[in-house]
Amino acid sequence: MPPAGDLLSRAVNSITRYKLRKLVKYALVTAFVAWVLTLFSGEWMDLAEVGGWMLLGLWTGVLEEYFFGRRFRALATPLQFVGKALLVNLFTVLLIGMAWLWDPDRFYALTSDTTHRMHQIFGTARFYQLALRVVVVTSSAILVVQVEEWMGRRTFLGFVLGRYERPKREERVVLTLDLVGSTELAERLGDLRYYRFLNHVYSLMTDAVLRNEADIHKYVGDEVIFTWPMRKGVRDLNCLDLYFDITARIQEHEEELRREYGLLPKFRAGLHGGRVLSAQVGHIKRIVDLSGDVMNSVSRMLGLAKNMKVDILVSAELLERMPDASARFRIGPQHTVPVKGKRREVRVHEVERIAAAS
Repeated sequence: MPPAGDLLSRAVNSITRYKLRKLVKYALVTAFVAWVLTLFSGEWMDLAEVGGWMLLGLWTGVLEEYFFGRRFRALATPLQFVGKALLVNLFTVLLIGMAWLWDPDRFYALTSDTTHRMHQIFGTARFYQLALRVVVVTSSAILVVQVEEWMGRRTFLGFVLGRYERPKREERVVLTLDLVGSTELAERLGDLRYYRFLNHVYSLMTDAVLRNEADIHKYVGDEVIFTWPMRKGVRDLNCLDLYFDITARIQEHEEELRREYGLLPKFRAGLHGGRVLSAQVGHIKRIVDLSGDVMNSVSRMLGLAKNMKVDILVSAELLERMPDASARFRIGPQHTVPVKGKRREVRVHEVERIAAAS
């Protein structure tokens, strides 16, 4: 019988896990910021206060993830932050006001030697101190989570924890996705429309990326590089499903894309896995980059896919780590790809999905 953790993981899909992790992030960041501010004020928080701040963080996360959604995506990043912070604090005040209107005679707040009713609280200095602290804490939580999303979880945690100050060898899966005919599309649409087109298509990929637990390593113009830790990439065939889920997602929005841009994008991909070197590079501008034979090989695979005019090529080495892939994927004949600077070659297969994940 599978362990309880595996059963729970299968019962809760990847998108739900992503949303739950985001709520937990808000709760933890909110509690941490409140604790730091309390220390600076010379006070100490008990467990009840920590729990209260975590509830505020959960409330902030629920508003940001389920209510605001993508409503602020069209705004500049600073305006996104300001808009979310203002609305979160406005809704928090409204929630307190509704609780007071529900039963003003029994509504008490602010722990002190003397209890206060709601209409008395507005006249106390401590209320405004608490209100200011709530604004600072929730705004800080929104800022931290927004920066983490902007940088990507892996890069953000790498910088915060110092994981990649020294090069680190990791087993990772890498999928490189390239837009077919990008030069012609750019000339046809013009610079501004082409930029808007790419953003639109990348936004359509979001659900597929979350469902298959992928990290977006970087965007290189019309090319996207996805990566997974090896264990997560081969689990449930995530790395194979991502390409086909993205393609299916684009097909679902065919009418919308043709109406707006007059075309339907097509991608080809190379998928490989193995040992890579992860390291922080740069001084003025720092990023966490990947290097090694895997990155070189997947680039060559993408070139071969273009020459062969096939959708996706997967290395035989990676397929060997997924023995159950043939249950849902048709694996084509083997080809070899010479790797620049290396004497050995990479064996690859064209892959076609015959059944989606249940």
